[in-house]
Amino acid sequence: MKRVLCLFLAVMMMFSLCACGGKSGVTPEQMIADAVRTQVESETFAERQELAESFMGSAPKAPEVTSVIHYEIGDFEGEKMDCYLVNISADVAWWYNEEAQQGSLAERYQLYVSSDGKTVMDSISVDAMDFNGDVSTPEGRATYLLWLYGSMMDGNYDGAFLNDSETVTEWPADKLAAINENL
Repeated sequence: MKRVLCLFLAVMMMFSLCACGGKSGVTPEQMIADAVRTQVESETFAERQELAESFMGSAPKAPEVTSVIHYEIGDFEGEKMDCYLVNISADVAWWYNEEAQQGSLAERYQLYVSSDGKTVMDSISVDAMDFNGDVSTPEGRATYLLWLYGSMMDGNYDGAFLNDSETVTEWPADKLAAINENL
């Protein structure tokens, strides 16, 4: 019953996020909070936390947004990218080969959120670590940013994201606290 309720709430949040995406009264903070809430209240996220619990043998930590970075990139294959990369501290696990019982465990979960809130991608579902270099689609560019963002958070990357034309703005602690209060 809990999963059905979580799924229902996730779907309702998704529809409300889509409905609000074009309205001028929605702030970026509200949009990001809605996107994060939709993700962490989803059945998929609950399953990832349950699997993490079985891998660790202890209860997973509750999700907490640790950073939100706004990227504005002026020129990339003729497209302007304006998006948010959200870093969430959370114990999550997933099977990469369930038949062989091979899985991965992480303490971090990243989201790509488009500036209009209509595209939300997570670093597990898009398999950002297996990025194949295709940036010809919006999804490919989002995967690229998730891949670089994950590498940067791991300390394996310290450079420009695309072509040194990006504007990078990290949100202050008070905005993160407002999001976390609603999780």
